[in-house]
Amino acid sequence: MSSMSSILVVHNPRSHRGAKVFAIMKRWLRGAGLAQSVEFVEVTELKNASLPTERLVVSGGDGTINSALEWFYRKKGDAPVGFLPAGTGNCLAAEFGLLKDYSRLCEIAFRGTARRPLDVLTYQVPAEELPRLILQSSCFGLPANVGLTYERLRQNWRHRMLFRMLGNSSYNMLAMFEIRAQRMRERRGEPVLNVKVAFPPEEGHPDFEGDVLAMFIQNEAGTGGNLVPCPLARVDDGLMDICIFRASTGHSYIKMLGKLGKGRHLEDEEVVSYYQSKGPLRVSLSFSQPFSADGDIWLESDEFDFAIEPRRFEILVEE
Repeated sequence: MSSMSSILVVHNPRSHRGAKVFAIMKRWLRGAGLAQSVEFVEVTELKNASLPTERLVVSGGDGTINSALEWFYRKKGDAPVGFLPAGTGNCLAAEFGLLKDYSRLCEIAFRGTARRPLDVLTYQVPAEELPRLILQSSCFGLPANVGLTYERLRQNWRHRMLFRMLGNSSYNMLAMFEIRAQRMRERRGEPVLNVKVAFPPEEGHPDFEGDVLAMFIQNEAGTGGNLVPCPLARVDDGLMDICIFRASTGHSYIKMLGKLGKGRHLEDEEVVSYYQSKGPLRVSLSFSQPFSADGDIWLESDEFDFAIEPRRFEILVEE
């Protein structure tokens, strides 16, 4: 693609549901007389795409949306963004009220004018030159380990079938196993993850240091695993929300998991530390740990820098 297109559609043809949504969208475009104004690019081919002049439309799940908006961010794109959710969780689309009939979603994405801002969180590790995006949620510790186990197990078709039958309960099941493993590590006196968080001095937060079971850095309240770690978070408030669960407190981790699912854990101040920050933040870990951002991106490091760009994107929404 050598020249700018009026409307660029990013899609994931390898997704079964995505292929169905893509077919619905193409029929709608033909009926609306807009087919000639649109260029299509697969999410894996974005490096060859040019910026759209009018709007960017992303057809896919949360992973496709994250990849498309990271490309858009790095290319300094500023056109409004429309979503045609075609994933399993569709958490970001749900945040913007975009879980509707696909004919209506097409109308919003391709002809809509109402917009709502979206903050963008970024993170960077020493081994990488460019920051990556967090649109929804990120975590260290227990939830990242659970997610990593889930991704490893689902490579086996039998486990995939089991997870499909269990739905979100599969995450809770794996979390129980991880909690049991954490308790056994504590009883054996094995090293527990120690975390240091350096806040901007002007915000008045004392820097955090302590042994940690789980840590979330969020743009929105919930995660894809039916957890609500940061119930005060909003995607357009210019703040990143940080929720830290301390380890080895003697409290029941399983009870805490139940409260976390309802967003009722903030009352347990002996266990939970909660912050809202404009950043930047530096997070240092006692040893390298898996890190999950928006449920799809996995890497390991012992040092992370976080920042926020308020209202970086404008999302097309219902009038």
